[in-house]
Amino acid sequence: MSEDASADRRMLDRMIFFSDAVFAFALLLLAADIRLPTSIDDSTIWSQMATLAPHFASFLISFALASLWWAVHLSATRELRTFDWPTTLCNLFFLLWIVLLPFAADTFGANMMADAPLGLYWIVNAGASFSMTLMFFVMSRGGGRLIGGIGAGERLLRLTQAAAPGAVFALGAYWAFSGDIWLSRFCAMLLAPVMMALGVIAGMLKRRRAKAAQAA
Repeated sequence: MSEDASADRRMLDRMIFFSDAVFAFALLLLAADIRLPTSIDDSTIWSQMATLAPHFASFLISFALASLWWAVHLSATRELRTFDWPTTLCNLFFLLWIVLLPFAADTFGANMMADAPLGLYWIVNAGASFSMTLMFFVMSRGGGRLIGGIGAGERLLRLTQAAAPGAVFALGAYWAFSGDIWLSRFCAMLLAPVMMALGVIAGMLKRRRAKAAQAA
């Protein structure tokens, strides 16, 4: 391995390690604000725990979404073959939204019945989705030279998959700010059918590519 290639590999590793550290810190902060009062007795501990139920609900939802973003980030960055500054800047923009997630989760947990905190929560998650879409758009440019090559059809499909959660969360934010709080609360349920449909299309394209390769 040449000296330049070795340096690029170290830079890429540092970018990925830094990203993992940001995710770990954000996950830790999700639980940091769930605290009982410092002085409670045995007779009130369960009633005090009950008052934290909205925060626990917000924590569980946020932990699941943060885990989703980490898995998406892992899937994208594992394909990178070399360090690239435009991709790194897009990665930092993506991490900006991950860092904001604990703030949005705490605000939502403390005001679960209000419209605006829920709208803010969905905006942060939509930002994470759209920034990851931008990151993949940048890292897959030039025929995917940074990720070992990619066809136009596959690139479009994967960009659509990356943007789909953002579209759902943006819709949830619109419903929240429009006063349709219950539609907004359950907007995440739209993710399953949308992602399943895109997964079916991806599977069809993969089988088509395999048949074309065998025929060749």
